[in-house]
Amino acid sequence: MFPSDCAAQKKSKKELKAEAKAAADSIAALNALVDAKLDNSVEMTFKYTDHNFGTMEQGSDVSFNFEFVNTGKGDLIINNVATSCGCTTPEWTHQPVPSKTRGAVKVKYDSNRIGNFSKTITVYSNASNSPVVLTIRGNITVKQN
Repeated sequence: MFPSDCAAQKKSKKELKAEAKAAADSIAALNALVDAKLDNSVEMTFKYTDHNFGTMEQGSDVSFNFEFVNTGKGDLIINNVATSCGCTTPEWTHQPVPSKTRGAVKVKYDSNRIGNFSKTITVYSNASNSPVVLTIRGNITVKQN
């Protein structure tokens, strides 16, 4: 504050001390939060983030498990998994994944849609590298009789 600030000049020393204490408490709380985040950092490390099914026949099982490891120190929690299209259905680990433990996001594509496809799956979690974008791609051909 500047001495010329009229509002500051009208405040009592008690009010200024209270504001200074509140600011210091806020800074201390933020520092504690940052320290806790660093101490319990969570990192989601996928083995693969892209999968190409190649050419598959209509009606085939077009699914893939994207495996990951929680390489951080705290529990990993997946909050949501969003797909770029309703033709892609995700399943994921809903329980907290402890440090150094594996989990998976299973993705299934509707293989009744003919032609080339490329779809993204976005994984939202409490990990420091969230969100993680996964990709599936391939080509579905008409089923031969």
